[in-house]
Amino acid sequence: DDGLMPQTEEAIQHAKAAGVPLVVAVNKIDLEGADPDRVKNELAAKDVIPDDWGGDTQFINVSALTGEGINALLEAVLLQSELDKGKGSVVTLLVQNGQLSRGDIVVAGENFGRARALTDAAGQAVKEAGPATPVVMLGLNGTPAAGDPFQVTEDERRAREVAEFRQERADEERLATPATSLDNLLQSFGEKNVSFLNIVVKADVRGSLEAIVSALEELGNEEVKVNVVFKGVGGITESDVDFAITAEAVIFGFNVRADSPARKTIESEGLDLRYYKVIYDLVDDVKAALSGMLSPEVREEIVGIAEVRDIFDSKKWGKIAGCMVIEGTIFREKRIRVLRDNVVIYEGELESLRHFKDEVEEIRNGTECGIGVRNYNDVKAGDQIEVFDSREVARAL
Repeated sequence: DDGLMPQTEEAIQHAKAAGVPLVVAVNKIDLEGADPDRVKNELAAKDVIPDDWGGDTQFINVSALTGEGINALLEAVLLQSELDKGKGSVVTLLVQNGQLSRGDIVVAGENFGRARALTDAAGQAVKEAGPATPVVMLGLNGTPAAGDPFQVTEDERRAREVAEFRQERADEERLATPATSLDNLLQSFGEKNVSFLNIVVKADVRGSLEAIVSALEELGNEEVKVNVVFKGVGGITESDVDFAITAEAVIFGFNVRADSPARKTIESEGLDLRYYKVIYDLVDDVKAALSGMLSPEVREEIVGIAEVRDIFDSKKWGKIAGCMVIEGTIFREKRIRVLRDNVVIYEGELESLRHFKDEVEEIRNGTECGIGVRNYNDVKAGDQIEVFDSREVARAL
């Protein structure tokens, strides 16, 4: 009922510094209104991921007052002590037909391995599981996607062949995945300066994934667009990271985390990996990123207008326009336009700005001046010389 406390964070830091595994005992579950999922969420934010979420940390609900869960906690500690350093992938399986036993060779999705340990829903170690029985299994060589089917095979060689075949087929599909990317590319042939934000999305369940992708595809405009180059259910694997590297994509994980090999590659390659637990936060961040990709809007402000009263010839400057500043201030270093009958006939810069015989930087309203326009000698009496300022303003979707 207290949630994550400072001493808990300190314990996590010590455990990680020592390189030792954690077993989390969630106490006081006998209290009315106790919320163990709150503890899971808060610890997940500190990268302590429950094994039933695809992580490698066992969470056991206990009550020091009633003794509930203590046996399960002892079993969890014993199980942890029996495992090799670095437990590897943790998967939750639901047996539908037949029987899964400890020591069986299993192929699940694109991964395979031997069932080194099985635990039931209460966290207690079991030797076998029958139909309609969910169990947590350790021993696969990677983390399959949620929803992948699994089978027990006769030997490891057969399991390896099946897993490798599935992986090759999945790689081929991924290379062709950019159906979205290809469509966007074809559409962009007729567009100018279209920028794409490439994204790899992994989520905990199919419903969340589809909601995220749907929301992302609605973002963007004719100048910037989202391109979901790959989407999937389950933890973030090294193959996902490799795909992100190839596509130069940002990786988003929704209620999932990257496994150890994936994290190492992400760190070494300097990829952008972000975790979320609220869809709106993910969408808002992507929207902000797209806004940053928009080219800034250039806004102009007229700061001064001079009216040409007469034209004089100068040996040094060529034609000099004798002018009266009728609005604002004329600045020597700002860009100008020459207008004739309110139509722009030239845009450029000033060659000189004089007040009597002195070269000056600015002339204010109501003051006479001499103006030389750089690379333009067709200024006539009655023309107006407009001085303007430009500034860039960030745009947003």
